Amino acid sequence: MKKRLQNILKYLFFLAIGGLFLYLALRNTDFEKLAYDFAHAEYGYVIFSMVIGYLAFVSRGLRWNLLLEPLGQKAHPWHSIHAITVGYLANAAVPRAGELARCTALHSTDKIPVNRLFGTVVLERIIDGFMLLSIMTLTFLLELDTLRDFFQEAFKGQGNTGAGLWWKLVLAGAFLGFLLLLYLFRHRFQNFPFYARIRSFWAGFKEGLKSFRSLEHKWAFVGHTLFIWTMYYLMIYVVVFALPATKNIDPSSGLLLMTVGGLGMIVPTPGGIGSYHYLVMLALGVMGIPSSDGVSFATLVHGGQFVMTLLSGLIALGFVYRARRVKVPLSKTL
Repeated sequence: MKKRLQNILKYLFFLAIGGLFLYLALRNTDFEKLAYDFAHAEYGYVIFSMVIGYLAFVSRGLRWNLLLEPLGQKAHPWHSIHAITVGYLANAAVPRAGELARCTALHSTDKIPVNRLFGTVVLERIIDGFMLLSIMTLTFLLELDTLRDFFQEAFKGQGNTGAGLWWKLVLAGAFLGFLLLLYLFRHRFQNFPFYARIRSFWAGFKEGLKSFRSLEHKWAFVGHTLFIWTMYYLMIYVVVFALPATKNIDPSSGLLLMTVGGLGMIVPTPGGIGSYHYLVMLALGVMGIPSSDGVSFATLVHGGQFVMTLLSGLIALGFVYRARRVKVPLSKTL
């Protein structure tokens, strides 16, 4: 009961963060203009963006299978694709829940140990972080002035009182103190049954991280990674043609939108709601596009991907449930 209450409070906290960002995005919005944009947008581009987004899911599922091969594990391709989709559906509801949801889904259909699956998921997150950092570096080189204006706008009015620095020092000190306590009392912790479970989980986790070293199809993995991030770029950029205010955005500026959109999705809000809209609106603002048009664009991109995730996720849940119940290859159920 206590854990359930903690989960509820944590979710409400994440929801409050999203609500705050959504308020910041909408506080100066002309809602009549917003309604006009939605009524006259060219939704063919939004649908195309949704298809592109799902192709990224498919590629992620196939890439995940490549990481499982060195572990002596292999899932049905559609099982891994649907598990990926279930994970994104879970993230849309509860921040950071997708990793466990996708591992649980694939374990239920292919009986691969969750700790091994989680190790490969963490490796994927490390690679995703590297790719986002690479995109940010490229954006920095191509859009230095615009990126500088964006961060100035994002942190406008924060002041330079030094309070933020003190909080960072306090948090860093508390974290280091916690690590020191763990080290000093490590022998006592080893007597708890929970410690044995952590060790078992950590062993499987390390095995998952080692999978990349012995990856048989490295170039296929690299190809999928590049394809995934190209799809991430295109699913945002094609929507610029859906609105008159954004249709003249060049590909380089589209890279900036991808970068700030990625930062918005990192913020722990349900499905990036609020944080995505606010940061994309700010980025378009420094490009000279009014905030109402910026909110319209962000809502079309985010809304399209949310609908795609919801529909594909619910369908994937059905196939995962059926594959688990009847114990037959998913290809026979399609």
